[in-house]
Amino acid sequence: IPIVCLPIKNRADFSAMEMFLEFKKTGEDAPFTDPPDEAATLKNGCFESQSAKAKEIRDQLTSYAIDGLFRHFSFSVFVFGTQARFIRWDASAVVVKEQFDYNEKPQIMANLFWQSSHLPQALRGRDMSVVPAELKADVEERVRRSLNVMLEMPLFRYIVPGLNGYCYGPRLPYPSRSIIGRTTRTLPVWFIPPRPTVEEQHIKQETPLKREEALVCDPRWGAIEHAAYLKDRWRFIPSLHPVQPEHEIYAMLHEANMSNIPQVVCGGDVGGPGSETDIHELAGAPWLCVKLKITPFVHYRLLLDVVGRPLTSFKCTKELVRGILGAMKAHWSAYQSVNLLHRDISTGNIILTDDGEGLLIDWELAKKVDENAARRRERTGTWQFMSAVLLRNPGMTHTLQDDIESFLHVLVWASIKYVPATNSYSAEERGSDLRRIFDAIDFVKDGAVIGGNTKEDVLGCGSYPPTNFKPKRPSPLLRLLETFSSPFESRYIAKPPTEEERALVEREGDSIAIQIRRLSVKKYDEDMTLSKTSEWFIETLEKALQAEGWPSDDKAQKGLGLDTQTSGLYTDAQRSRKSGQLLSSQSQREDSKSMAGAGSLKRERNTSPTPEGPTKRPRVAPLGSDTRN
Repeated sequence: IPIVCLPIKNRADFSAMEMFLEFKKTGEDAPFTDPPDEAATLKNGCFESQSAKAKEIRDQLTSYAIDGLFRHFSFSVFVFGTQARFIRWDASAVVVKEQFDYNEKPQIMANLFWQSSHLPQALRGRDMSVVPAELKADVEERVRRSLNVMLEMPLFRYIVPGLNGYCYGPRLPYPSRSIIGRTTRTLPVWFIPPRPTVEEQHIKQETPLKREEALVCDPRWGAIEHAAYLKDRWRFIPSLHPVQPEHEIYAMLHEANMSNIPQVVCGGDVGGPGSETDIHELAGAPWLCVKLKITPFVHYRLLLDVVGRPLTSFKCTKELVRGILGAMKAHWSAYQSVNLLHRDISTGNIILTDDGEGLLIDWELAKKVDENAARRRERTGTWQFMSAVLLRNPGMTHTLQDDIESFLHVLVWASIKYVPATNSYSAEERGSDLRRIFDAIDFVKDGAVIGGNTKEDVLGCGSYPPTNFKPKRPSPLLRLLETFSSPFESRYIAKPPTEEERALVEREGDSIAIQIRRLSVKKYDEDMTLSKTSEWFIETLEKALQAEGWPSDDKAQKGLGLDTQTSGLYTDAQRSRKSGQLLSSQSQREDSKSMAGAGSLKRERNTSPTPEGPTKRPRVAPLGSDTRN
């Protein structure tokens, strides 16, 4: 397959490829091994090779698949020696076909390329709701200037469900680590209303109406050009997981007159071939290597009437705190007004406006507190910012205290990663603290990933943030971090006070031991009371912002520590697989329907022009037990 785009610096633009092929000279350290056909072996089988080189090759293949933009699904070919495999990628899982010798059976390879070249683009996985922009020179110049997009970067036209008009912008950013899951991506875009019809032009000429009055456009938004915030992701299929669409949640919040959340313009499922994953239909088949739960997704877009900066681009630490305060107010207001819990507090879900106000976004996982039954069996949230309670107890119900603790982790993580510290806090130590506190995974138990051990330790002993972290510029920040984290010390002490201990400290007597224990019990009760609401934490942030001594030039600085990044949304099923859910395709009969054998959607198999040939069934196995995003 030729590379169709060679941009600046002679680097291949993998996003423009229809299909990628990866070649290895030999099958040594091949990433996959076909399991035997015996039923007993298949039941507990695994088709992934576990050598370091094999894992490296799987990661390499995954990185190439991630590079393919604007696709609902894609195909690739892995060639090693005289053997080859077909691979199909989408947001729910990856299907790997049984290896074959392409010298002995060249028709299998030929059939794949024949089908790929004859199918329409949409049935090859292309997302037809995004196309290269075709704008007049003056309009394109205005879009580029407004969005600060360089001439070398191509512009695209995005369709957003429910929007009368189009959005224009650069390509979406790449997913952070994996192709599997929600893969939420956002970017600023420029909205351009539709051109007026001949009748509308006549109205404009005959009457002194303004342009926005003459145009028939989205009544909620008007007809003028301006910037907006586009969110592109895969959401849980509502028929299987009753999760309310995010634009409906925003509408509910605005009906409650909430502040510090952006105004929603529109949103909805994108639609089109491949916009709903259906590999989950294979997961219950009797020929699976291991029974595997696959989460189905549907492609979704949302448009917000705001363009903000990431929280991690704060211009000073006071703005960082102010941004978190705004988000926390929105969170508490939602909890009080509509009984809604956000459940995914993270740096990526707090944005800053031009004047430094914090907005809380990404409400798709929000849940009514009175919904006793969990929507999904997995924990949800962003791993680095989940509470230690949830990390260590997969079956625990997500509570208000967990979200409040997540705000603390956001503040500490951003401070350690981006705030310049004294020379005693080296880059190596900074990177080590980020990994051991926020990234670490302790072990896997019964398929669930367990973490949070270090978080629990540092919170329980009152050493959060790390004692060696001291901002380079004198600031109220460090005192705020220590004060904000203090109530959580009681949440993670070894043992809460027993009834006997409470009775003991109520007795008369002023011995030192009784006084110490009395203070300990009193602190425990006070801390637990404070953590039941957000009020004390909001007041603490407000008081800190009123304090003197905040520097005006201690903005976020990149590269202060060793490279780390947030992992995005976490679920138990996703976190337990580093490269996503990978499915092995194998059977006793040859498959000339190469794309179907690689796990293509059923409607594609019914409509694709296919040469005559025998068919074969796929066999499914999970992708190991490594951790992933």
